[in-house]
Amino acid sequence: MSDAIVAPASLLLATDLSARGDRAFDRAVQLARQWRARLVIATVLPSLQELDFHDPIFGTPPWQRPALLAQMVEKRLRRDYVVDDIELQVQVESGAVGPALLRVAQAHGCGLIITGIARNALFTQPSLGSSVSWLSRHTALPLLVVHRRAHGPYRSMAWATDLSDTAARAMQVALGLFGAPVSLGALHAFHVPRLGQRDAHAAAALAQARQRAQAALGRAIDALALPTDLRGRLDASVAEAEPSRLLRDYVRDHDVDLAILGGHGRSALSGLLLGDAAGRILQTVQTDTLFVRDRGDAA
Repeated sequence: MSDAIVAPASLLLATDLSARGDRAFDRAVQLARQWRARLVIATVLPSLQELDFHDPIFGTPPWQRPALLAQMVEKRLRRDYVVDDIELQVQVESGAVGPALLRVAQAHGCGLIITGIARNALFTQPSLGSSVSWLSRHTALPLLVVHRRAHGPYRSMAWATDLSDTAARAMQVALGLFGAPVSLGALHAFHVPRLGQRDAHAAAALAQARQRAQAALGRAIDALALPTDLRGRLDASVAEAEPSRLLRDYVRDHDVDLAILGGHGRSALSGLLLGDAAGRILQTVQTDTLFVRDRGDAA
């Protein structure tokens, strides 16, 4: 990878004001301290038109008027998110969640978007998860989705790869941002069609496909040019499986801190489906997940 990965000077934390978002906040604070970065906290309210409901008989309570509601939300954010040792800024936006967050990230020069998965009636979307799925298809910034409590830097990672250049970039971005982990898993899923095959032929085809997958994964790992000590700690795994299920099971069985995924375009990435089905991965892989897209493909 030719471009050096440097720690961002500004981070964007997207929150829906729910208690679940506290985990993402704790991780964002840990990273802001580690990188000496500014932390921008943003929440998105429905558009002013949507908020400006009017009861023809009783009228709208004063505290529900759009301008006052935005002030209340900003006051709450400043009350709940207080950290003395980092630069912190609060931003309240309105409208569609994903586009509003991208506007904030661009305006503040943020190099990483951090968020969690939760529900809150203030959002135009039924859950932040749907907005995360949108972001995974539209942002060129790395996207960190937090599931777990922060207990320090990430110590174990799992890299799900379809052997593409985009997947390799995702791994390089993760190492550049978070440093070398204590343990690293490299996962590749393959599929063998069995239509019309007898058992003996199917077994032979599976064995051959596994050998090809192992060799291809080895070449992809070699191309990363990992430090010798990290390469020595790497666990390479191939399996005939649906990729998101393989990643889910590996993360669960190895107690992985961070899953790493690369995505490009709006179509499936060798079954990882980082486009329209990103929500499925977020629901099944119960650990922090870093999404990295091709920078030229976000739209």
